[in-house]
Amino acid sequence: MKKGLLFGIVASSKTLVRCVFCRVYIPKANKCIEQHTQGVKHKDNITLMTENGMILKNDEMYCKPCKKVVDEEESVSKHINSESHANWQAAIEDLTDGEYIQLESYLTSEKEEAYCEVCKKDINCSLQVIEAHVNSIIHRSNILERLKPLNGIFLVENDDEVYCKVCDEYIDNTVQSVLEHIDDDEEHIDWFAEMEDLIEQQDISLERYLANENEVNVYCKRCDMEIICDFESIETHVHSESHLNNFG
Repeated sequence: MKKGLLFGIVASSKTLVRCVFCRVYIPKANKCIEQHTQGVKHKDNITLMTENGMILKNDEMYCKPCKKVVDEEESVSKHINSESHANWQAAIEDLTDGEYIQLESYLTSEKEEAYCEVCKKDINCSLQVIEAHVNSIIHRSNILERLKPLNGIFLVENDDEVYCKVCDEYIDNTVQSVLEHIDDDEEHIDWFAEMEDLIEQQDISLERYLANENEVNVYCKRCDMEIICDFESIETHVHSESHLNNFG
């Protein structure tokens, strides 16, 4: 008999088995079990469960975020839409957004930890622990180091400051100052917004320009050439006949 997270089929009586995920009883015959586990509803329930931290535990459906066995009358979708689960989902998304914290291992298995990519460590996946982690000076510093080369920010000889290539501006070399510059400085934000609009679907990469202090060009993959990184030069290039002819 097929059992476990992938199937959710457990014994019920001599003639029936129970699908814990779909809340239905099935004749205890391989053909009937196979037909059910290959059905759309069953597969959809498994998808919802793996996206929301619900697992098979002691032959019952257990929600890890809510730390409870799901009531027998409650379907997968009904539980996910319940106030307690929806509140957890909103809170965890708010805490982990932009923090390089992967929840997949927690949501899809019995593992109790999420994984922080920038700190390279497992963290217990409770709201309190994750909140403390993302606000810790070590995590903020690691986030900063990850964001610097994506934002054109470089160390200078004066350790008290860093240099923003995008804004041609020096910033205090503190976690708070640099993150505030990246997140709140209008000139910095507007440059990225305008540049992203200009190069969208144009196969032009800013990566090397932003990661290297002395680089002055962006790279057009479509034309296999470099272009000076200013709005006028890039706009001229993306509308040029040679670039348009290389489309596709």
